[in-house]
Amino acid sequence: MGRPAKALSGYTDRGFKSHPLRQMHSGYRLRRTVVAAIVAVSSVFTGVFVSSSAVSAARCPQGQVSYTVVRNDSWSRIADKVAVSMKSLLTANNATTRSMLLIGDVVCLPKNAVVAGKPSRGSRAQTLTLAPPSKVFSAKQSRAIIREVFPRRLVPRALAIVQRESRMNAAAYSWCCVGLFQVNWWAHRTWLADLGITSPQQLLDARVNAEAAFALY
Repeated sequence: MGRPAKALSGYTDRGFKSHPLRQMHSGYRLRRTVVAAIVAVSSVFTGVFVSSSAVSAARCPQGQVSYTVVRNDSWSRIADKVAVSMKSLLTANNATTRSMLLIGDVVCLPKNAVVAGKPSRGSRAQTLTLAPPSKVFSAKQSRAIIREVFPRRLVPRALAIVQRESRMNAAAYSWCCVGLFQVNWWAHRTWLADLGITSPQQLLDARVNAEAAFALY
């Protein structure tokens, strides 16, 4: 072909699609597919393609309430906001925990979702005031409990969530959320009662909190 081997290698490294050797490479088609996918995702941010929001909104059953994703949202946080289980939210959207959410996406809410009359942040009537826990759990004890409650494959994920939500402080709580996993009391108190958890005070116990979080998961 008239070019030294070194020169051919340089063309291949730089990814010129027109080069004969690159066309013959068994991984060419796969790399081209990956590049196309990256370009498509990038286009969502630049506005070149129709946003994923329009696609999501179009597939929600008529009359079903939808929700627009905002900053810092995740499947679990949206489920908390509308007082449904994450499993039912994922099912309503034919999604999994690996499904990506982008700001502006519209997701379909289950029929039992609570989107009105939900306690608002800072409301005096709906602000938690808890007594100091009867038992203080160290970070080491909390990690051990999480490893006991969660299956081994989920432990790394559970530990990461706790580190993010409460910094491994079992006694942490805010206006709405309690304990290691910062379980939202107002959103989940109805089904938590089925687990024997009838007071947010109980969620300050690391084991109770972990078991509730696993049930929610």
